[in-house]
Amino acid sequence: MTKKLNKTQLQELVNSLAWNDEYGCYTRQGFEKLIWPTIADKAKWIIYFDIDEMGKLNEAHTHAGVNVIIKKCLTMRASDFTTGQRYSGDEFIVAITDDPERGESNPLELCMRLQEGLREHDASATFAIVPVVSDRLAENVEPAVQIVEAAKLENRRGTITV
Repeated sequence: MTKKLNKTQLQELVNSLAWNDEYGCYTRQGFEKLIWPTIADKAKWIIYFDIDEMGKLNEAHTHAGVNVIIKKCLTMRASDFTTGQRYSGDEFIVAITDDPERGESNPLELCMRLQEGLREHDASATFAIVPVVSDRLAENVEPAVQIVEAAKLENRRGTITV
């Protein structure tokens, strides 16, 4: 017999499935199902990035060490962006909204800050910045994924493409 969860327990379970505490960001499901619907109308830019040579990073720093590096980079405090995983531990999506107090957000500046944080730990990522064109997350992310995949095929790792 399965135990029924009360409302509080169910909410705690949803929250635990929506958030990746190791990286300090939303899981793919949490970002797509819980967060994106609440920010889609305010989102201006999507950044997709794929950490370069994750296998080598894991060998050099261990999985736990790489998790710490990623979390440090992703938890930079800013009210104008929200981060989630795409599929695996090395692919991330950032949705950028304009901050009413600071004005228009700068996605290139954010990419450069993320890249700088990674480089402090001998890591890098390949980034693509695309404008939000739809309220459907996949329609916004897919062009950025294609840009990053093309850059990596051309051995242009550690780059930012706008």
